Amino acid sequence: MLVYEPDSWTESGVESAILTDDFFLAADGRTDPKSELLATINAFSLPVSSDDNLHAQCRFPARYQWLKSELKLTDETVIPVRCPEYLKWTEEGAAESISVVFASGYLGNPASYYGHTLLKLNSKDKTRTRLLDTSINFGAIVNDGDDPVSYILKGLFGGYNGGFSHAEYYFHNQNYGELELRDLWEYELDLTADQVDFVLAHIWEVMGKEYQYFFLNKNCSFRLGELLELIEGVKANPDNSLWVIPQSQILELDRTTLDDRSLVKEVSFHPSRQSRLYEGFASLNAQQKEYVTEAIENPPVLNSASFHSEPLDDRYSVLDTLLDYYQFVGKAVEEDDELAVKQSYQSVLAHRYRLPPGVKMPVTQELAYPHEGRNPSFIQFGWVHTEGSGSGARLNIRPAYYDSLDAGLEHSEYGELVMGQVQLSAINDKVMFNSVDLVSIKSLSTKVTGLPGDERTAWRIKAGLQSVRFDCTETCLTLQLEGDKGYTTTLGDDVIVSGFIGGAVRDNRQGSGNVEGRVTLNVVTSITENLNTQFEYQHKKQLDESRSSFNSYRLETRFQLAKNWDLRGSYQYEQQGQYTLLLGHYW
Repeated sequence: MLVYEPDSWTESGVESAILTDDFFLAADGRTDPKSELLATINAFSLPVSSDDNLHAQCRFPARYQWLKSELKLTDETVIPVRCPEYLKWTEEGAAESISVVFASGYLGNPASYYGHTLLKLNSKDKTRTRLLDTSINFGAIVNDGDDPVSYILKGLFGGYNGGFSHAEYYFHNQNYGELELRDLWEYELDLTADQVDFVLAHIWEVMGKEYQYFFLNKNCSFRLGELLELIEGVKANPDNSLWVIPQSQILELDRTTLDDRSLVKEVSFHPSRQSRLYEGFASLNAQQKEYVTEAIENPPVLNSASFHSEPLDDRYSVLDTLLDYYQFVGKAVEEDDELAVKQSYQSVLAHRYRLPPGVKMPVTQELAYPHEGRNPSFIQFGWVHTEGSGSGARLNIRPAYYDSLDAGLEHSEYGELVMGQVQLSAINDKVMFNSVDLVSIKSLSTKVTGLPGDERTAWRIKAGLQSVRFDCTETCLTLQLEGDKGYTTTLGDDVIVSGFIGGAVRDNRQGSGNVEGRVTLNVVTSITENLNTQFEYQHKKQLDESRSSFNSYRLETRFQLAKNWDLRGSYQYEQQGQYTLLLGHYW
C-alpha cells in the first residue's frame, strides 16, 4: 500500500515509488517502512479535528482496513471515524465488481503503440448505462508543447511524473473507441465484495499522488497491476521487470486463479467506430453496398422509389452503415468539409427516423481475443550463411512486439511494431552486430471499405543501426533513419500488396552514402493458418552519387509450430546473398 521498491541508495534498502510528500505520515516515511507504520498506527488513534476528512483513517482507508485485520483491532481500541468524502466517492458508483479494460494499439500516437489498460468500476445499478461507471486511469503528466521526440525520450528515461485519475467511463470510451478508433476489451474480475472494497480504498489513497513514469515498465499497466496485486493471490504484472506491455498483463490475468477459480469471470468486446463500419459494410450484399456508395455521391437516391421499394431490413442496413460512415470520416476531414459531413449525417439520420422502429442487427465477426495471443517478446537462434564469408550462428532478440509475419488479428494485421531489436552473428570465429533496431513501424490499411475518405494508405518508419554489408565485420554499423509512404491493396483475402516511395539518411560509412531514395514493393501472403510468407523488392539510388543504384530482394517464410514457437527461413540479396534458418520462441 506504500508502494515500496528496492533502492540500494537508502539505509533501509527501499524507497516508495510515490513522490508526493503528504502521502506519508512520518517525516522519513518514504524510505523507512517501520517509521511510517508506527506513525500510521498512532495517527489512526488520534482524535478527530475540525474536519473528519483530514483524519488518517479517511486519508488512508486501505491502510486502516489492513491494519485493523492484521492487528485484530476493535472499534473500542481504535474508534472508527466517519469519512464523508470517501463514502460519497465509493457510494456514488456503488461498485460491485472491477473490470480491466484493454484498448488495442494505436499507431497514430507513440504513447499508444502497445495499447493501454485502465480499470472500470462496475456499478450495482443495472438500470443505468455502463458508460456512467467510474474508470481509473494512470498516465504521464505531459507538458504542453512537448514534441514527439521529446515525449519518447522523456518517457523512456523517467522525464515525466505520472499519476492516477478518475472519470466517468464514457470519457475513455469516446477517446479510445470513437476518436482514436481503438477496440476495447473488458475483462471483468471475479472478486468478492470485500476485495473490491479493499482495492477501492487504496485507489482513494493514491488518487492524485505523483509517481515517476517510465514508458517501458513503470507505466499504466504496471501501476494498475499493483492495485490488483494488493489482493492476496492475485498476479497481474509479468515477472519481467525491464518492460511491461499491456497485452502481457492481460495474458497474466487470464492465467491467474484465485481460490480455485479463474480470476477473469467474463470478457466483453466493444468495437471501435472503425470496426463497426468495416464489419457492417462487409456484411452488406452487393445491392446494399451499391446504395451506400451511390448515396454518398448522390444523396437524393435515398428519396428514390427504387430505394423505398427495398425490404425494410435492407433499408435499415444501408442507413445504419451510412450513419457509421459519416461518423467515421467526420473525425478526419478538413475544417472546410466538417459542415458538409455533418449535414449529410443529419440527412441520413432523418431518413432513419422516418422508418418504423427497428433494432440494428449485431454483426458477427471473427474475434482474436488479446488473452489468446502469443507472448509479446521474441528470441531466435539458428543458422546463417553469407555468400563469400561462410556459415555460422545467428541470434535475434526482440523485446517487442510483432512483425508482418506474426501480426495476428490481436495486432495491426500485416503491420509491424518492433522496438529494441538486436541481431548478431558469429561467423569464422568473429561475432558481429548486424543491426540494432530502435524502432521499426509499418502500418497497412488492409481493412477498408473503399468509400471516399477511407483509403488504402501505407507508411513505415525505421530508426537504428544497420550494417552496410552482410559480410562486414569491422566498423560497419551506421546510424540510419528511414521513411516510406505508399499504397496497399488486397488480392483476395490472404494476399496484401503494398508499394512505397521513400528514402533513408545515414552516416556515410564505407561509401554507403548519406542520402538514399528508393521504391519498394512488398507482398505478404497467408498460405495456410500456420504458414505465411513475405517478399520485398527495393530499387535504391544514392542521391549524393556516392555509389550507383542497385536492387535488393528479401524472401522470408514463417511456419508456426505452436502458439509461442515458430520456424523461419529467409533469403536476402543486396550485392551478395544471405540465407537463414531460425527457431523462434515468444516469451
